[in-house]
Amino acid sequence: MSEKPENFDEILQEKIYRIIKESEVPLITSEIAEKLKLERRVVLRRLQRMAIEGKVKGRRIDAANGIWIWWL
Repeated sequence: MSEKPENFDEILQEKIYRIIKESEVPLITSEIAEKLKLERRVVLRRLQRMAIEGKVKGRRIDAANGIWIWWL
């Protein structure tokens, strides 16, 4: 089992921010996770923290399936 680097969260946040910034349209969590080749739940946790910190904006668009959409 490999361990994540000490600054994993910081690197992940930078990559997520760049992906959203470069997109011309809002993205759903699974699209961002696919681009990062990471599990959706890992990306969702980080996105939710980023939203609390005011770095991204997000909204749940399908509560039954837990689908969130993200933008700057």
